Amino acid sequence: MPERQRLVAELLAIMLDYKQGSINEPDEAHVERWLAQFDEDVQLDVLRETVHILKETYFSKSEIEETFSGLIYDDDFIGDDATGFWSEASLLDIQQGGNSQRDLVDMFSRLVEEELGEEVEVNSDDSSCYFYLDDAVFSGNRLLTDLTSWINGPAPQNAQLYIVAIALHSYGKYNVGRRLDQVIRASGKNINYFWKYVIEFEDRLYHNSITDVLRPKSAPDDDDVTAYIADMAHPPAFRAGNSRGGHAIFSSAAGRDLIEQQFLIAGAKIRTICPNLPARHRPLGYNTLDMLGFGSMFVTYRNCPNNAPLALWVGDPWYPLFPRSTNADAAFNRQWGR
Repeated sequence: MPERQRLVAELLAIMLDYKQGSINEPDEAHVERWLAQFDEDVQLDVLRETVHILKETYFSKSEIEETFSGLIYDDDFIGDDATGFWSEASLLDIQQGGNSQRDLVDMFSRLVEEELGEEVEVNSDDSSCYFYLDDAVFSGNRLLTDLTSWINGPAPQNAQLYIVAIALHSYGKYNVGRRLDQVIRASGKNINYFWKYVIEFEDRLYHNSITDVLRPKSAPDDDDVTAYIADMAHPPAFRAGNSRGGHAIFSSAAGRDLIEQQFLIAGAKIRTICPNLPARHRPLGYNTLDMLGFGSMFVTYRNCPNNAPLALWVGDPWYPLFPRSTNADAAFNRQWGR
């Protein structure tokens, strides 16, 4: 089997359950249509590196269910009586944007009921132990908004809070910790919080040389990229060195350079052909900071985050590998009970 055909099959196997039931099942034509938007001489390299990365950063439904099943008996907080613990604990469904928390609360509730025959409360007024579930923490700003409202509102005077995510980004962890401590102190409540996560991706600018997100070493010779950088308030922070990152999600230093350059070129092009994109949708992904983009390669079966490169998810006239649902879509579905 030719390498290109084999890699396409590998990519389809990785993303087999992506938004299953809400989009057409991806096939070879889907992947080839996405690839055709890159220059012909780099298409195989882009495919090769994308497959390598997503093997490390794509989380299927079965993988996430396995993670949450392990939470039911977690030694860090459960003790000897899991049934008793979950009969008194509470899940939080307080996310003000998106459906990720609601979906994960439904999933975890079902897993506990199947395993223990126990129904876990949601948004209880008087539990002593609460769980905020989400698939990922990026900058942490959404999580902070949700938890600030909860702490200053219905949260009890004394509580343990577990923030549970599949993926955590290091700056988001720092940002949440710094600001959440202030919120708790100002509230006068005694709330202790703890992190539980599967993987932490380094994304802090101070650790740029070993980052796990897309952070190019230089700007490619491309008119759209040159124009985008010229409009930035400050020069971009380029990566130094040849690290594959702490989790080595890239195949090699050369493979990393290629995918960063090609996704940056594609993202800058998308910015020109999709002029209505908000300014914060930067070539390498949503970011409030004036930079080339967040650059996360984390994707789950539920959705592709907007913090990922535009090349992965933006639609019309660009063709996305991972068609993405927006928070507006989620709000509509909530309103109509979908």
